[in-house]
This record gives sequence, C-alpha cells and structure tokens, in this order.
Amino acid sequence: MQEIPKELVFRPTRDETYIAFAAAIDAWSKVEWQMMFLFNSVSTPTDLNKSGSILISIIGIQAQLRVIEAAARAHLRKRDDLLKEVERTTEKIGKKATLRNRIIHGRWRETHHFDANGYQYTELIRIFSVEEVFGPTYKTEKERKELLGKFIFDKAELEKCTEMFEHLAKTIFELQFKIASAFVPVVA
Repeated sequence: MQEIPKELVFRPTRDETYIAFAAAIDAWSKVEWQMMFLFNSVSTPTDLNKSGSILISIIGIQAQLRVIEAAARAHLRKRDDLLKEVERTTEKIGKKATLRNRIIHGRWRETHHFDANGYQYTELIRIFSVEEVFGPTYKTEKERKELLGKFIFDKAELEKCTEMFEHLAKTIFELQFKIASAFVPVVA
C-alpha cells in the first residue's frame, strides 16, 4: 500500500475548520434558545412549555421576531424603556440571522490553500446550484476579503461568527432577565 506523502497530510487543520463550522451553528442554537426565553418573558411568563411551543411552531426567524415584538408591545405597554430594548435586540437578531443563513443554507465546497511552506488553511465556499458548482471565485486577496462572511468561511471567519452569536445570546439572556425581574410579584 502506497503511503501518503507527509507534505499532503493536512486533515487536522481541515478538521479545525469543520469544528469551527459546527461551533458557529451551535452558538446560533443558543440564540434561538434565548429567543424562546425572551418570548416567554413577554407572553406566558408562567408557562415556558406553552410559549416555547408557540414560538417554535412559527416558521422563519423574521416571523418569530415579529411575534416577540407584538407580545412585548402588549406586555411592556407601561415599560417603554424595556420595549425599546426588545426592539433593538430583535433588530440585532434579524441582522445576525442573515449571517446565520449564509452559514446554514446552501451546499459547500472546500478548498485547501497551500504555499511554499505547505498547507495553510481550508475555506468552505457556499454553492447555490448545480450550475454554479465551484461557487464564487476570486483572484486577489481583496476579492477574497469581499467574499468572506458572505460566500467564503474559513476557520477565523467562523470563529468570529461564533463569538458574535454567543454575545447575542448573552444580550438576549440579560434582556429577558431584566423583563422577568421587572415583573416579580411583591410579597408583603
């Protein structure tokens, strides 16, 4: 059996790119989990199962965000400060959902980059159709940078997405905690 030349062995680094891909998807799931708690805090605060079932039955992140906002308008009608914070947060979620969709949807092609020192990194390139089998291409580093985060995701870009999604999940958690805390029953 012929042995693979050592200079062609690059799987561990390639695997790091796929691990970063999975971490980004996992970080977004934390955002969706926190969205359920946010919806719970403005809709059915005593029944997480009910509010969770309602939110996950709504197809599409934008529709879910509109339902969260509608429930917040009803529940927070006397707390304009919290309502404005909900609206700012749902806007952030909507913007980050575009990035999430770029990661999640489409087919992927991987490209391995080498230079004189050997293997450098792996890119995942998003492909939308059979006709566009190779996905977008670039010739210069400037063109590559313009495609990063849109069609091309390398380990560093995926790690940046993970960090953004985790920060967003924390922001949502803190907001729903403020809302829940504002409506704690007073025990005399």
